Amino acid sequence: MVQIIVLAAVAFFLFWRLKSVLGSRQGFEKVNKNVDEKTKSSKTNTNSGDKIIDLKSSIVDEDIADYVDESSEQFKILLELKKLEDGWLVSNFVSGAKLAYEEILMAFENGDLNKIKKLSSKEVFTAFKDVIDDRNQKGFQVEAEFGGVRDIRIKDVKLNKKNLEANITMIFQCDITYSIKDKNNKIVEGGSDKVKKQKDIWTFTRKMNSDVPIWYLTKTE
Repeated sequence: MVQIIVLAAVAFFLFWRLKSVLGSRQGFEKVNKNVDEKTKSSKTNTNSGDKIIDLKSSIVDEDIADYVDESSEQFKILLELKKLEDGWLVSNFVSGAKLAYEEILMAFENGDLNKIKKLSSKEVFTAFKDVIDDRNQKGFQVEAEFGGVRDIRIKDVKLNKKNLEANITMIFQCDITYSIKDKNNKIVEGGSDKVKKQKDIWTFTRKMNSDVPIWYLTKTE
């Protein structure tokens, strides 16, 4: 009888030790439940967020959006131009227009008709030539220095879908220092220390997807 009591005591002691080390089954299930709830909640939130992102996501052509409003007609036409000619970029056009503006403007001030002729239409060339010829007949001389473009923007864009001729109107604002002297070398306008803030509206024209890469100046305002 005593041996049975001793064995029972030993068995109880071992069971109590195992329970203290491993814990109860009920407690383990409770922890699992909390982890499962957090995981499900996390997955639900992630999926919900994914759906919101998918609904709001949109692709905007930043090359165009940098220069015109996304909802404007100009944006739509510029997008058409890019589709017509693979690799054509609005940013490249604007950079080229800026260089052409400086080159033509200074060619006009310096009376360089050959350079103007290469970059402009017949009508624009004739208009510039008339002013230069009149200036030369009066014996005037111009000394000019380009101070840089302060602002450049796209004002309007048009596309003739029949012949694919595109017209892009630009607004330029620049600083220029110039002096107009008469035949006696007397300054009649401007001065070397006077900076003129000039604004010009020019339209450049080119047939898209053609072998001729040059945009010609076709209109000035």
